[in-house]
Amino acid sequence: MNRIVAVFLMVSFTNAQFFDEEPSFNSLEKASLNDSLPINMPLIKSIFWSNEGLLRKLDLAPKSRLKELELRRDMMQLHQKTALVNLGLMSYQYYLGHEMNKDYEKRSDLHKNLGYASFGIYMTSAGLSIFSPPALKYDKGVSSMNIHRFLSIIHFSGMIMQPFLGYQISNSDCHSDYYYDLHKDVGNVVFVSYLLSFLVTLI
Repeated sequence: MNRIVAVFLMVSFTNAQFFDEEPSFNSLEKASLNDSLPINMPLIKSIFWSNEGLLRKLDLAPKSRLKELELRRDMMQLHQKTALVNLGLMSYQYYLGHEMNKDYEKRSDLHKNLGYASFGIYMTSAGLSIFSPPALKYDKGVSSMNIHRFLSIIHFSGMIMQPFLGYQISNSDCHSDYYYDLHKDVGNVVFVSYLLSFLVTLI
C-alpha cells in the first residue's frame, strides 16, 4: 500500500502545474520585453528580471524573451525534481526527529546529516525557483500557485531557522530543552507547509 501511495505521489508531482501558464513559444519569437514581461511580477523576480533588473544590468539575461521562457521551463522542471527528492528526505528526517527521544545518541547523528543534505537540496530547489525568469503572467487573487508561493514563504523562513536551532541544542547547556522544543515546533511547521505547498500544485 505504501508503495502505491509513493508511486502516486511521484507521478502526481511530475505532472504538477508549477507554471502560471504553458507558454506558446512560437508566438514569442519576436516579442519584446515590454510585450511579454508581466505587470504583476513578484517582487523577488523584479529585482532580477524587470527592465532594470540586476541580471539585465549585468548582461547575464538571455538575449530574447523566448530564450528566457525556455530557461524558465528547464529551471522549474529541475525545481520539481529536486523538491521531490527533498520531500522524501524531509519525511524521513521528520520521522527521526519525532523518534529522537527513544534513542537520542543513535539517531541524532543521522538526523543531523540528513538535515545538512535536506538543507542543501532545499536551497538548491529554492534558488532554481527564485532565480528563474518570470512567467508570461501571474494569477491574481486566490489560486493554487499563489497559495503555493505563500506557503513557500513559511517553510523557507522555518528552514532558515533550523540550522541555528540545531546548533543551539548542541552547544547550549542551560537552554537546550527550550531550543529542542522550538526546533521540533519549527520542524512541524516546515514539514506541514512544505507538504501542503506540494499538494496544492496538484489542484
